[in-house]
Amino acid sequence: DLLNQAHLYVLENTEEVLPYIEQHMIHIKAAYPKFRKRTKWLQDKHNSTFIQWLSFKVQSELEEDNHGVSENLRWLAAGPNMAVPLYRSYLIKGIKFNIKAQDDARTTQNSGVYLLAHTMQVASAKDKNPILSNMGFYGVIQEIWDLDYQSLQSQSL
Repeated sequence: DLLNQAHLYVLENTEEVLPYIEQHMIHIKAAYPKFRKRTKWLQDKHNSTFIQWLSFKVQSELEEDNHGVSENLRWLAAGPNMAVPLYRSYLIKGIKFNIKAQDDARTTQNSGVYLLAHTMQVASAKDKNPILSNMGFYGVIQEIWDLDYQSLQSQSL
């Protein structure tokens, strides 16, 4: 599901969530000891279970006295609002980005993107020794989403 992929991307790129990612990987290795050396399997398991695990983990911490869970982490763990607004263009730090459909009608185009990501690289599906390194990805913006982590939670407070 694309919304879960987007949410996982936000979580994985939020400094405050990084210690929870480490805890989750330790949890997976303890729960599945025979897979603890299979890096790709562990990463796939992490990707498929982290969102729910984080939600439960933060909820249990919130029940403790002096929990130290920030509002930001609480909102992130609860997930984004399911109603995601879509935009044809978006202005970020003075640069306007367009979706491909918007660019097709213009002479000056700005729908291309480049992302340098620290990711797992595998030679094939059977590769048992993946390598973690930086890899560049090129693409074209098809949709622009605005994930909202606050409005849903402010209604339930």
